[in-house]
Amino acid sequence: MVGTRARHAAEPRPDASGARSRPGIRRLAALLAAVVGAALLVTLPAQTAGAASQLIAESFTGTSVADPAWKPLGSACLTRATSAPASGSSTLGVCSSRNQSLPASANPGALQLTDNRGSAVGGVVYDNAIPASGGLDIKFDQYQYGTSSGGADGIGFFLTDGSVPLTAAGPSGGSLGYAQTTSAAGVAGGYLGVGLDAFGNFSNPTEGRGTGCATGTAGVGQRPNAIALRGPGQGTVGYCYLTGTSPASSLRATTTLSTPTTDLGRTIRITVSPARLPVVTVYVGATAGASTASLTQVVQYTMTTPAPSSYKLGYLASTGSFTDTHLIREVSVSSVADLTPLTLVKQVDRTTAQPAAYAEGQAVPYQFVITNTGGLTLSNLAVNDPLVSSISCPGGLLGLGVFLSGRSVTCTGVHVVTPAEAVLGTLTNTATATGVNTLFAGVTSNTSSVTVPIATPAPALALTKTGALTDSNGNGRADVGERIAYSFAARNAGNVTLQQVAVADPRVTGISPASVTLAPGASQTFTSAAYTVTQADVDAATPIVNTATVSGQTLAGVAAPTATSSTSTPVSGSAALTLTKGATLTGGSVPGATVAYSFSVKNTGTVPLTGVALTDPLPGLSAVTYTWPGTAGTLAAGATATATASYTVRQADVDAGQIANTATVRGASSGGVQAQATATRTVTLDRTATMAFTKTATPGNVPAAGGVVTYAFRLQNTGSTTLTGVSIADPRTGVSALTYTWPGTAGALAPGQVVTATATYTATTADVTAGSIVNTATATATAPTGTVSRTATATVLAVPDPLPDAATTPQGVPVVVDVLANDGPAATGATLSRAQLSATPTLVGGAAGPVPASPTAGSATCAASGTDRGRCTYRSAAGFTGVDVFDYALQSGAGTWNVRVTITVTPVNRTAVARADRLVATVGGPDVTIDPRANDTDVDGDALAITGATPPAALPGSFSCTAALCTYRPPAAGTPGSTVVAYAITDRPAAPGTGTAASSTITVHLDPAPLVPRGFTHRDDATLGASTGTWTSTTTVTAATASCVAGRPVTALAWTAVPDATDQLVERRLAGTTPGAWITVARVAGTVTAFSDDRLGESRSYQWRVRPDLQRWVGVPSAPSTAVAQPAAVSAAGC
Repeated sequence: MVGTRARHAAEPRPDASGARSRPGIRRLAALLAAVVGAALLVTLPAQTAGAASQLIAESFTGTSVADPAWKPLGSACLTRATSAPASGSSTLGVCSSRNQSLPASANPGALQLTDNRGSAVGGVVYDNAIPASGGLDIKFDQYQYGTSSGGADGIGFFLTDGSVPLTAAGPSGGSLGYAQTTSAAGVAGGYLGVGLDAFGNFSNPTEGRGTGCATGTAGVGQRPNAIALRGPGQGTVGYCYLTGTSPASSLRATTTLSTPTTDLGRTIRITVSPARLPVVTVYVGATAGASTASLTQVVQYTMTTPAPSSYKLGYLASTGSFTDTHLIREVSVSSVADLTPLTLVKQVDRTTAQPAAYAEGQAVPYQFVITNTGGLTLSNLAVNDPLVSSISCPGGLLGLGVFLSGRSVTCTGVHVVTPAEAVLGTLTNTATATGVNTLFAGVTSNTSSVTVPIATPAPALALTKTGALTDSNGNGRADVGERIAYSFAARNAGNVTLQQVAVADPRVTGISPASVTLAPGASQTFTSAAYTVTQADVDAATPIVNTATVSGQTLAGVAAPTATSSTSTPVSGSAALTLTKGATLTGGSVPGATVAYSFSVKNTGTVPLTGVALTDPLPGLSAVTYTWPGTAGTLAAGATATATASYTVRQADVDAGQIANTATVRGASSGGVQAQATATRTVTLDRTATMAFTKTATPGNVPAAGGVVTYAFRLQNTGSTTLTGVSIADPRTGVSALTYTWPGTAGALAPGQVVTATATYTATTADVTAGSIVNTATATATAPTGTVSRTATATVLAVPDPLPDAATTPQGVPVVVDVLANDGPAATGATLSRAQLSATPTLVGGAAGPVPASPTAGSATCAASGTDRGRCTYRSAAGFTGVDVFDYALQSGAGTWNVRVTITVTPVNRTAVARADRLVATVGGPDVTIDPRANDTDVDGDALAITGATPPAALPGSFSCTAALCTYRPPAAGTPGSTVVAYAITDRPAAPGTGTAASSTITVHLDPAPLVPRGFTHRDDATLGASTGTWTSTTTVTAATASCVAGRPVTALAWTAVPDATDQLVERRLAGTTPGAWITVARVAGTVTAFSDDRLGESRSYQWRVRPDLQRWVGVPSAPSTAVAQPAAVSAAGC
């Protein structure tokens, strides 16, 4: 019992006459004294009529807990406990760790689930069922506090099915002792879990919580500081998320206190309505110890799973990686609706797993949860259940045991399903409890019923029959007059009792007993009179097969499925036949020959046979003619019959090489036993497999590539067997697919049949070059003896056309062309002529016909025989250059051709003219480039390319040339002066080896380095800044006159004088749309006003400019002169 209610002594129950027995009065007087004595110590206010019934009241504030139903889990303890708990009370005891928790001296104390440590787990379960019929109103104070700001896991409160033992909670952490994880089952028989969730993972579907729930109901994610509900579950399935919310104030507090004040706690109230589908409501108070009226409703949810008949409850808290102290105080559990003074809940005991339905003979375990809610102590407690004869309660409460007010006890009993109940479908069991209170008034509980499903009746029978032969002669078989004794073992293989179980057997009589009643699993052996073997049994030659049937019905009159069992006893009679077969071939191994067959049939058994007949599946076999010893189709034991038949040989037989067939004779005994025998005879036939194969080609000669050859093939079956898979293969590349003409079925040839085929082939250049096309085809076929093949070859001449000829010769030089050298087989043995040889020659290379063409700008002669045969000499006319042609005629057995010869006469290449050049550079100055071809000319107009330069060792700096440009890089320091560098050019650079070379020189003038700027002033004006060192004077070329001097082009230049110039640079470039680069051609004194430039090329246009210099300070260049064209070149000698 929990709480501090007054205990009232029970009074003796009056007998029927109202008198009380003295022994009973004495016992009750003693009991009353004890109870009153106890009442002097603790007094409870009487329960108000109509108020809810108190079921559990435990403050956990003291040093111990009296009710042993409270069982600690993990680190759970009582903060005020200082010694081990007393025997018979709860095992909640002394706290081994009190990190930021109540000291033992703190009063009131509390139930410490965990102190402020990491990875701590603690809980408590109330393993005593309390009735669910009135609903529950649960109220308690909870404290969650610590120094960290994050908070630990939280506290879980849970209700479970009261018929299931509650000795442990589910996983800790986010599951808060209720829901499952992937590695651990949830609390057993879970119905409702309420998470006072500081960290927020009770709502989170991670770690496997809510496995097996509908989509979206496993959880909604992490929700810190939440009150969340989870529904029913068992093992690792269920515990689905129902609803949740976050209260206005935090469930936990951050504090350094070890003794929390009430403002750090929260009063929690959970109500579960008494409906079949309860409404769950959660309230929260702003502090601990808050009144019911001050609480705020935060969550309400209507369950969708019916409530169990009774509940058990528990708490669990854990810290994990974060730490908090978790405390519980002032637990009060009462019904929502008022209960009867004595409340009874009857339910199936699920301490062990129960079947889905119960069958006859199975025990149904019951629990009787009795709760004294009347405010008075009871005695003479009794449980009345018409189906349970023996009920036991803990502590000997039945009879004169004292049952204190507010106490709940679970009694147990068992009922075994009877045969009559096993056919009802369900079993409903009703019980009541009674007792006598201290006012000697009888108290009767409510009526409580439980209905359990009864397994669907499944009547079934099994039968085992045996037969024992009295074998007089010991042959192991039944003979006439011997006896067989039968016995029958019948068993009830179903789950209900069967009555009128009886065995029937049509072969025997006197089965005993006539019938029996069998419980499930029970057996009965029946016997009968022995059976005597008859002559008919032996003549039948079949075993004596005897089948018995067992039948029965349920107590409800439903027939059970019958069962049968057979025995087989062999008899001494036997049925057997033998068959021999002979064959004679007449007329040879050819279609139409005859085979005569003979048969001999004998009954080799011990009983007569009827229906004796021969069958032979050989197609075409004649009807069988029999000779019987008596009645047709009947053979007595040992009798023999003969028969004959004939067969005409077919081509398929010759193909097979034999005629193999098997005859079968069959007969039957009077009992239907079949006798059978077979005989096989093979007649061997001689056979051959040969073919004749030919191949022809049209035409016999292919004169040129592209000619088409047509091949014809003929294949004949010259053997005696049919050929299949007949095909002709011509492996030469380019041969078309063959077109066949078959005499019948494609791919098959009967003896003597012929298949023809054609194919085409287009000659290639390689064939013509080879001179012939040799082609071998292979014919293959499959004969019964294996593969047959033959080959045939056809050869076609391939004489190629002769090829045209060509030659190139310089102007005025005769050329000899061997025109037959490239004509191949066409020239072998052929007649060569410059005259006409045929009216329809083949024209090759554009030749004329039928008369061969003659040259138009020269002459041609050809040697037709001798060692010079085929050598033709061509001589061009004087001064001719260009292309000339002539033809020759060639004739052989393969044809006549006119063949074209092309002669190209090329002009003589004249040497280019290379002229001397000059360039001016400065010590330490930039690179200077020059194209020496700018004044070089070629009388033939050929392109020119620089082929090399040879700078002397004395040249300061470096000098190099490409095909189009020479570059001089002056030294950084050195002596000024002039050096001559030789260079070479060639014409026709695009045709290496065909050009002519020329050479000249480039004079390199190396001037001193410019002076360092010092500042100076022009003598006539102030255009030169004194400090800039910039020279801005310029001049103008006033005349540029081209002429021819000593056979080479020269241009005379004139310009105006520049005051104060010390010297002047003369520069030139090629004129045109894209002018060439300026190059320095001379440095002259400052007083010079004229210069003749003779480094020029004929037929080219140039421009010049002059740049005045002051002490080597080069001034601004003058504007370019007008372009001047040089005289045209008329010969390599000059202009």
